[in-house]
Amino acid sequence: MDIKKSLPIKIEAHEASLIQTKNEIQKFIKMSEGLLFDQVGLDALIGTIPGVGGMYTGIMGIWLLSQSYKVRADNEDKLMIVALTIVDVVVGILPIFGDIIDTFLRVHALNGNRLITHIDKQLMLIENTREQLNQGFNPDLSSLENLLLR
Repeated sequence: MDIKKSLPIKIEAHEASLIQTKNEIQKFIKMSEGLLFDQVGLDALIGTIPGVGGMYTGIMGIWLLSQSYKVRADNEDKLMIVALTIVDVVVGILPIFGDIIDTFLRVHALNGNRLITHIDKQLMLIENTREQLNQGFNPDLSSLENLLLR
């Protein structure tokens, strides 16, 4: 009889949270990347309304920053989200030029993809550890837990 070992509950719960967050970020990126002709995102469309685009950018930047904490992203990723959001808000203030930049510089998609890369790395670590367990190895689960849940 082949008995499969399971990962600690904390790691399993973190994995489920990572998958859910990845799906939410992917939906957000799709909305940011191209609602109109698969080229113009929601940020660029809303940016045509003076003041509203900056508020949208700021709110979505804060949302992405909160997601970065949820997935325990590196400080570098968090700083990049803040910096790019600030740049996007400042550039968005400029009439016409800001709208053109929003069309081509998809800050939310860039930040979201950084987070997805981070999530994928964590999911790969979890999957590799699961495979090691199923092959009869004894991986250091406490180190994995410390790494994922720091």
